[in-house]
Parts: sequence; C-alpha cells; structure tokens
Amino acid sequence: METVPCNLCGSNFTEDKMFVSDWLLGRPQVVARLVQCQACGLVYQNPRPTPIEMPAHYPPEYEPYTDIMALRQLPPLLRYALEYGLRKRVKFVTKYKPHGGCLLDIGCASGTFLNSMQAVKGWEVKGIEPNAQVADYARHKYGLDVSIGTLEEVSFPPTYFDCVTMWDVLEHIHDPLSTLLEVRRILKWDGILLVRVPNLASWDASLFRQTWAGLDAPRHLYVFTPDTLTAMLGQAGFKVIDLNCNIGGYVTFVLSLRFWMTARNVSLTLQKQITKTLYHPIARLVSAPLFWIPARLKKGPLMVAIAQKRY
Repeated sequence: METVPCNLCGSNFTEDKMFVSDWLLGRPQVVARLVQCQACGLVYQNPRPTPIEMPAHYPPEYEPYTDIMALRQLPPLLRYALEYGLRKRVKFVTKYKPHGGCLLDIGCASGTFLNSMQAVKGWEVKGIEPNAQVADYARHKYGLDVSIGTLEEVSFPPTYFDCVTMWDVLEHIHDPLSTLLEVRRILKWDGILLVRVPNLASWDASLFRQTWAGLDAPRHLYVFTPDTLTAMLGQAGFKVIDLNCNIGGYVTFVLSLRFWMTARNVSLTLQKQITKTLYHPIARLVSAPLFWIPARLKKGPLMVAIAQKRY
C-alpha cells in the first residue's frame, strides 16, 4: 500500500469520505478508504494498492475483461443493452469526428469497442491494454492492433491520433494527470479526447452511497465530479467542449442495485430474478423518464467529457 498527495493540486490536506468494500467480486473484507482533498475537492483512494499490488484485484473473471458477445449465459435483453451501449460509444466519436481518422482506445480490454469502431468506414484503430492475456484475446478474436502496457510505456509519436478514448479507465490510473498530459502529446491539434468516468455528483451516488457501482473499490483510485474532471483536463492542457451523462444510466443503476443486494446478503437466485425483471422491455420503458431526467441535469451515474487541446 502507498500514501499519496492529491493528483490534481498536490495537497496532503484531506478528510475521510467513506470506506467501501469490493462488491463486484464479492469481497466485503477488501475495504478501501476514500478521502476528499480539502483544497480542490478531488475524491481519491488513500492509502491505495501500489501498481505492483494492483493486478491481484483484476482476476480473469473481472467483468470488463469478458467478451460481451460471447457471454451466452447473460439474458438476451442484458446482451442487447450492452451492445446498445457500444453503439452509443461509436456515435460519440463519429459525432465529433465524422470523417474518420486514427483512433486509440486506452484500456481497450477484450476489444469490443474497437471492433465496433473498425467496422466504421474511414477509421484505423489501435488499442492499449495492460493485461497481456486480455490483449492477446482482442488480437486473435477481432484482429486488432493492441499494445500491451501503459500509454507511457508504449510511447507513440507526437500528434499521431485524431481521437483518443478512455472508457471507464481514467479512474483506474495511478497518475491520471500524467496520463492526460501524454494523451495531449500524441493527439493532433484538431484531435479530440473522449473520457467516460463515474459521476460522484450523480443521484445514484447519493442513493446507493457505499454500494454505488461507480466506486468499485479497490480498482477505482479516483472518483470524479464534473468540476474535478473538468479541472484535471484543464490542468493537462485540454478544453472541455461538451460534458454529458447520456450513456449507461440504466445498466449502472442495475449494477449498483446488485451491489446493494450483495451487501445485504440477498440470495443469488433472488438477485437474478430481480435483474431479469429489470431488463424486461416493459420495465425499461416504464422507468425511462427516471433516467432521462438526471441525464439532462448531468446527474446521471456516468459522464462523458469531450475535450480538445487548449492552444
């Protein structure tokens, strides 16, 4: 374990925010301490696992490593919801870069998003994934160009990419500010960066508290709000041109509910029944306004920031 200052402002003046267990992997005994910087408001894990210790918290069954198209045990409606989320990611990119280019996905996992992007005319895609086994899967399954390691280790040429994406990745990185500075270096001057992270200012975070899926301890080292994410991007030399919560609200809510039930020892059978009910089209249709409203108010559980280099 290591103790670190605030990655945004460098202050060591913090207050305890909460203690969170690893509900994703069903390990209530694994507890992370979240603190809030009293100088800038950034919430982060402190102390935290070192980079050497971190792989122990990413076992093969870690869900983002799985290929959603191959998970036949998932209910069809859940598979459809996840596939719909991939299509929305593609639309985020093509909205701001309609003419194609070269795209890098940092933390590409099993390559499902990159596979969707390489099907879009005009796009050349590359990925980075620190887990060698998962990167190898993405290469063989989809024929993707995936480098193993971190962005800094791979060291791309300057002003090389038209678009860089980080889907649910920035919160996992030990030094996110340094990574964003490296992203700025490799982006073309008219390139864009898309970052999706959990939104600590969301209604879901207030509702579920320690069992909110956006905390995902101990893997999420940082938990951002719109203000702290914008501040960190600005510190790295980016200007945010859009920030919204129009993605992933329903799926994240159901995952948070699953964590809440796990924390209260609800049987797996009942959890599966409830999840199946929630993914029924009627349930999604009836509840749609409940997720549309927080998304429009930037109170949804996930937020996407689109940023350009600041001249």
